[in-house]
Amino acid sequence: MSMKPRMYVNGDPATGRVFLTSGFQAPFQEGDLLKQIDVNAHFQSYATGGSIMHLFTAEEMKPEEQEKLIFNIIRNFPIQYLTKTPFLTTCNSCGHKMVGRKTVCEKCGSDDVTLWSRPIGYFRPVMRGKVKENFKEAQYLFWLSSRIEDFATRKEVKKEDVEELVNQITDLLG
Repeated sequence: MSMKPRMYVNGDPATGRVFLTSGFQAPFQEGDLLKQIDVNAHFQSYATGGSIMHLFTAEEMKPEEQEKLIFNIIRNFPIQYLTKTPFLTTCNSCGHKMVGRKTVCEKCGSDDVTLWSRPIGYFRPVMRGKVKENFKEAQYLFWLSSRIEDFATRKEVKKEDVEELVNQITDLLG
């Protein structure tokens, strides 16, 4: 008796618009950063590769803030692969660049902005123009609807999250 390997894909097999992934990413909807790290640490202990913990930042962080975040994670959890990626927004009217998901330009007030993210390895546009507050609608959507839902609900790491995380780790290990 031979076993056929199963292949799992995302997308719509009926239209042929599918993609295959060999990796795992814990849900970003988890608002608890420590829990998200814990889930990734447990899964990565079973994976031999292809499992990356993505930290998406909502604001610019100084090098020392980034270092504090990253080293507290890798020092205290068996995380093998970790990325820290900022959400980016660019204004198509004046060219201003912003860190974080924005619906209007901070400089000129235009609502013709493009939101960018890094799904795998490189930055790509997610949406452009008349971006709604829920980050699920815009004039132009560049990703599949399931990826837009993921983008809209991802946990954004903020500076105060770094301090909270360090305190939680200290309490946990203390």
